[in-house]
Amino acid sequence: MPVTLRFQETQRYAYPVTTAGNGTALTIARVSGDPYLAFLTQTGFDDEVVFLATGFDYEYFRFPNPTGRDVITGMAFDEQSGKIICCNETVHATEVFAFDPVTRLETSMQDLAADTALTAPHGIAVKPNLYLRASDGTLEMRARNGTLLGTRSYPGREIRGIAASPWSWTFVDRIANEIVVIGPLGNEIATAPAPGGTSGVDDIAYDMLADMANEPQVWLEPGVVGNPGTIHHPDTPWSPEPWLGRHRLYIANTTDQIIYAGYLTAEP
Repeated sequence: MPVTLRFQETQRYAYPVTTAGNGTALTIARVSGDPYLAFLTQTGFDDEVVFLATGFDYEYFRFPNPTGRDVITGMAFDEQSGKIICCNETVHATEVFAFDPVTRLETSMQDLAADTALTAPHGIAVKPNLYLRASDGTLEMRARNGTLLGTRSYPGREIRGIAASPWSWTFVDRIANEIVVIGPLGNEIATAPAPGGTSGVDDIAYDMLADMANEPQVWLEPGVVGNPGTIHHPDTPWSPEPWLGRHRLYIANTTDQIIYAGYLTAEP
């Protein structure tokens, strides 16, 4: 049976763009050497990719989505190439494409129409040799060249977004309003109630770029460390203790128009 966990909030962000409906995409991305929380949501017209501070509600810059890619519903950062890989829920739903966050240009595309069973992908997650796409209650695993490796169904779940996490994958389920951690073979390892209003959870990002040993539980502001002994200093133990070590998640909730940041803990 999966372990039952709790989400410990550390900070929150107001949506930097008001959404016109469902379809929010989040990922932690590196741009010119610096990490950002990349955000995009559906507005009813060409959308903007917004780059926020990690751990603090501050916007650095934004730019329009790549030309012709106006229904992005999932983003995942590829550390190897430095590109952001995307999926689309409606327009070009069978395609996976990448863009360079420095040049802002599309750099590659795979058309998976020949063997995909997904009709409306809500999320995408990337690891060095694999990627997953999520649609309703199904996950599709592919090699990085697009070769289909398998699919797995989760009856009764509506997977709205997925992220790579250490030795695992983590997704959000709108029906149960849950965060779900799954193992390499897709078995559910742990679950936790998602933050925010019900029926609003829309995507998840997992920070795979930060050196968590140097991350305080709560940032005062980007790059500013607080006094020793406070929750704003990295040497202070996080309380409650994080499950399986320090980590940080970001959960987008469309109902609340809020991005919740925090971590999972086994403590009540």
